[in-house]
Amino acid sequence: MQNTIINIMGAVFLLVGIITSAIFLLKIMKAFASANWPRVKGELLSTALRTVVFKGREADGTPDYASAAVADFKYEYEVDGVKYSGSKVTFSDNVSKPLSSLKKLQKLYKGQNNIWGYYNPQKPGESVLIPGVNIFNFTPLITSFLFLAAGIYLMNMEL
Repeated sequence: MQNTIINIMGAVFLLVGIITSAIFLLKIMKAFASANWPRVKGELLSTALRTVVFKGREADGTPDYASAAVADFKYEYEVDGVKYSGSKVTFSDNVSKPLSSLKKLQKLYKGQNNIWGYYNPQKPGESVLIPGVNIFNFTPLITSFLFLAAGIYLMNMEL
């Protein structure tokens, strides 16, 4: 019975690792593809940084809070006479980054009205200011690989 439960847990961990790896790899492929997207002139509306607060609980039930800064950029651009708005700076915007990295991005664009961005020719409403991949695109894969490793370990564990 215990062996069956461990095998089921291993299978769940393996499945989570496979699914999240696939999602992150698809995002990395899109980031690579963005390096070939057409360039478009746009208007930068905001280079704000925003703090996101995560609420949780300690083991003893007391409230616990954590926060992270995220880029909150806003820009507009036009493709074939249609106006679009965007907020994506890089393809790793959804990955937690050090505040110093975010401030570098903010400093790079702060005070600029006119900017250049890149848009997906198949979906012009999809855009990014800095195309391509960077190290932050790969960091979520670490968690996925840990799930894969845990799943393989649990499924091969001898009791």
